[in-house]
Amino acid sequence: MGEGQSSPGSDVYTMLLAIACVFVLTATILLLVRSQQLFGSWLPLGGV
Repeated sequence: MGEGQSSPGSDVYTMLLAIACVFVLTATILLLVRSQQLFGSWLPLGGV
């Protein structure tokens, strides 16, 4: 393979990494929203 070309396997891992990042971002947002609903604050441990 020449310079700048990647193997097909690395494209699969790139897509899996992108999907994982989207899931982590979504879970973080949902966790913050739920924290706001339950505790009235984005960071409930900060105001103890």
